[in-house]
Amino acid sequence: MKRVQQCGHKIGGPDAGPTLGVITNKDGTHSAAYGGLKHCGSVWSCPVCAVKVATRRADDLAAVMRAVHERGGSAFMFTLTMRHARGDRLGLSTTERRRRDLLEERRSDREVADANGWDVDERAAEAEEIELAAIKAKEGCWDVLGYAWAAVTSGSTWVKDSALFGGLLGWARVVEVTDGANGWHVHVHALLCFADDVSAELVAAGVGARMFGRWRRALERKGFDASDEHGWDLRKAQLGEGDLADYFTKMAHEVTGAADKHGRSQGGRTPMQLLAHAVDTYEATAWLAGGSGRKPPTAAANSLGHAANAISALASLGQDATDEEIVDEDQEADVRLGLAVDTWVWLSTGAGQLKLFEIAETQGLAGAYQWLEERKLHYNTQSKLGYRPLEAFDDLLIS
Repeated sequence: MKRVQQCGHKIGGPDAGPTLGVITNKDGTHSAAYGGLKHCGSVWSCPVCAVKVATRRADDLAAVMRAVHERGGSAFMFTLTMRHARGDRLGLSTTERRRRDLLEERRSDREVADANGWDVDERAAEAEEIELAAIKAKEGCWDVLGYAWAAVTSGSTWVKDSALFGGLLGWARVVEVTDGANGWHVHVHALLCFADDVSAELVAAGVGARMFGRWRRALERKGFDASDEHGWDLRKAQLGEGDLADYFTKMAHEVTGAADKHGRSQGGRTPMQLLAHAVDTYEATAWLAGGSGRKPPTAAANSLGHAANAISALASLGQDATDEEIVDEDQEADVRLGLAVDTWVWLSTGAGQLKLFEIAETQGLAGAYQWLEERKLHYNTQSKLGYRPLEAFDDLLIS
């Protein structure tokens, strides 16, 4: 959690200050963002980074869907879930996962040694197998989800299904986690993109049903199960209001809404709500041990997952950026205010950072100027046309 603790701290030496960028939108509204700050890139533990990453991923999904529809294809939202109970664990801790992976690697090495007739320490091997079995017995919903999704997207049947309906252009996936009256609810939302324009009924009857079958069998191998009635859902994703990208954007803001501690209508608490509860009560939750700091089974939360980056190339997205790369991107601004170090220190002592941000978004640059000057806070201005040093703004600067 050290990198999360450093999130929002300024970059550079003692004389370097962050910036506040402001954009005036076509409808007259304003958008603002701070720059020159460290970012943790944690989509599970940091509401600031989580919203930025999820919004960017949603934009990518919108571009993918647009490209698929423009070439006459079709996209489908596919949801998979599992039965869960209050006693189910969320998943192994980071230490347990690393130890499990090491023990599995050693097991593979022993198998190679046995095949080649090399000597193996049988006593040490037996001890490691006992330890590995004990760790796997503690695997939870999230660990099982990763295993089951790998089973869904592998095998000869998956290869055959990928060739249907003109061919599977690719898929994208997001993992959603809530904690409610019935325990951890961990499930997958996936976007399936096909080259042909086909109906949801046709895709569900074939590809969807077979994917769910592999999902359920994989869960059963791990001691879990999925309901025929509620374990899966497939529907056609449309561009416009209510499409998959719009859903992911709304879900991103809902999941990261730490201020709303009431949860959703089903009573489930999101990761950020669990963290807020831990801060308020000093109670360590299972999320802190088994959730935060963990990556979903794909490369990054809300990331595009596909063979040979075909779907990214189709939408001209380029190489899929990591979470860390996304949060480090400074949005190009019409005007960027350079905040002096003493200004940033003053803003950091209370709610000043949030207040200045809100002023910039509601009143634009004029409001930000006035707010800073009323408090005798130092700043300078940089626009797209160039940078003017602090000394050039003696008429605006209040010393």
